Amino acid sequence: MKKVGKILASALCVATLVCGTLGAMTGCGSKKESITVSGSSSVTPIMEKLAAEYEKTHDIRIKINESDSSTGIKDVQNGLNDFGMASRDLTEKDTGVKGYTLCMDGIALIVNKSCDITDVSKADVKALYENGTSIPNSSITAAIGREAGSGTRKAFDDLMKIEKYLSGTSDKVVSEITSTGGVKTTIATATNSIGYISYGSLDDTVKAVSLDGVACTVENIMNNTYALQRPFVIVLKENGTLSAAAQGFYDYIMSAEAQTVITGAGYISVK
Repeated sequence: MKKVGKILASALCVATLVCGTLGAMTGCGSKKESITVSGSSSVTPIMEKLAAEYEKTHDIRIKINESDSSTGIKDVQNGLNDFGMASRDLTEKDTGVKGYTLCMDGIALIVNKSCDITDVSKADVKALYENGTSIPNSSITAAIGREAGSGTRKAFDDLMKIEKYLSGTSDKVVSEITSTGGVKTTIATATNSIGYISYGSLDDTVKAVSLDGVACTVENIMNNTYALQRPFVIVLKENGTLSAAAQGFYDYIMSAEAQTVITGAGYISVK
């Protein structure tokens, strides 16, 4: 029995040595290569779908770190990701990076499902966010916005021409939430508030309302009749080089093939 035990032990040692020596060539015990994508919570849902599709046919792990557009851009600048996600156009302040449009998206105005309001005007929404003025002929007396680093926040403010939120007041007329999911959750339980999220993130937990009589739909975004729309942008380091793994995934998400996933998820193709 001792002799058999020694033989088994020797065999295990040999197997370990072979695996260690040939691991680089055979993949014995090796980990999947990984890439990291970070940024906008609005872009995250479609990026997760694209990553899941890509991983089905590629031996790679794609990490999606949800934050906001400004953080995603800073991560690119600081070399903390392979590429970033932004739900707005880049500005002159976003130095050292370049952006490429993945798809287009609308910004949907949402209220609680029990709310009887179906349409709001740009002027009334602007007055609520800036001055705390309630939406006329409705129960809407408060607003939900995004944090300062949010791309959706910047796009919304620019398109609505909102200079500054009324915040820090004792009655919290305007509250700032740090993610798309957080805005939906808040609106789902607040019967007196209006907020905004990515059109692609709409679900049956909240209700979208029209803006100046125009509904937030793919058709109205494509024909430019719906006023609140913006691009989803992939952010790369200027003069930088992607790894082979990151380049492969980037090429996929920007391809015509990926557009079927994008349009299937409710976003607007740019191809």
